[in-house]
Amino acid sequence: MNTTHIQHSPWLTGQLVLCALAVVAQLYLPIPVLSALATEFGMQQAEAGYALTAFSVPYAFGFLVFGPLSDHIGRRRVMTYGLVVLSVSSLLLQLATTPVVFLTLRALQGFAAAAFPPIALAYLAERGTPRQRAWGVSWMSTAFLMAGLLGQMYGAFATPLVGFSKALIPLCVVYLCTAAWLWRGLASDAHVTPAGRPSGFASIFPALRDVVGDPSLRRVYGPALVLLLCFVAFYLGLDARMGVILQQSGFNQFAVRLVALPGFLAPLAVAALIPRFGPHRMAGTGLTVATVGLVLAALTAVAGKPMLVLAASLLFATGIGITVPSLIARVARSAPQHCRGMAIAFYTFTLFIGASLGPWVAGRSSNLTAGTFFGMLAALMALAAAISWSPPPAVLSKNNG
Repeated sequence: MNTTHIQHSPWLTGQLVLCALAVVAQLYLPIPVLSALATEFGMQQAEAGYALTAFSVPYAFGFLVFGPLSDHIGRRRVMTYGLVVLSVSSLLLQLATTPVVFLTLRALQGFAAAAFPPIALAYLAERGTPRQRAWGVSWMSTAFLMAGLLGQMYGAFATPLVGFSKALIPLCVVYLCTAAWLWRGLASDAHVTPAGRPSGFASIFPALRDVVGDPSLRRVYGPALVLLLCFVAFYLGLDARMGVILQQSGFNQFAVRLVALPGFLAPLAVAALIPRFGPHRMAGTGLTVATVGLVLAALTAVAGKPMLVLAASLLFATGIGITVPSLIARVARSAPQHCRGMAIAFYTFTLFIGASLGPWVAGRSSNLTAGTFFGMLAALMALAAAISWSPPPAVLSKNNG
């Protein structure tokens, strides 16, 4: 069923974007308050970090389940049920008093949360006019990027006041309001299963094979893996190598990240540029800008200019902000309709796996100087840019012919 002609309310788009911000923020909320979590739920200090792992692992693999499932039972249905389960598991944290119960509920939160981000992206990417689709994807990308910053800030503000569990209640209000709005349109939800293909969970592996086997999509997934890996590793490396110097200059961890805030708004400009230049060119441009930012960070770190490193971080973040929605648009344009949900789900899965590898890369490279470390990240980003700029298979075949 072709859904690109279906108009959707800008109010629904706004609600989905707000909900995406609230959902993805769940991942980042505990980062600044791990000590408070250890006290609230009776954990050892070293165990508090499991609050992140317990959420993130089911979250990542849930993408691969709910993407193809939404292709077969409808986008709205999967988002609605996922938000309800996420709300219930979040509210049940009020009753958690032991680490086992807390971590079990965090795992359920993570799995349920995976039913929203990639599905909402697919929903907005395939409905409305080209302009509506571009703006919807760009606003959603902005929400994903902003969640990393605002989620940590909200966690640091609300947890000391009311505790971690009660801090989730306002988020649950957003989840349930969005679920109620989506429920109203379930009757018009589109099923896109083509005839002769398996449905339900039996479709996961065939859909995954179709997605991974597509050369055009592989040119998206390679850069996506590197994108957030470099993003997470950059800030961890910046904190470890230059955090003291920046603190003495009046820039704490949050202030360092606030410098990059304008870059997080870049997806909104991308919405106006993609129709003119196309997602392939915009993705390559974004990766190139990010590479230049990392090269400048390396050079200014070697020169001992921390303020210039922060300026370079803004350019780097802007490149990330340009690339994220552009890669999503490439996936939405390249993927066959019957596996578009899986294609976008695998994109978000790849992004998140890259983000998970970021701390490992930063830890394994702890002996490197700031300049060398940022230079290594620049080389990785340059490789991603080269992959993204490479001609599509159809163009290669035509030139060879």
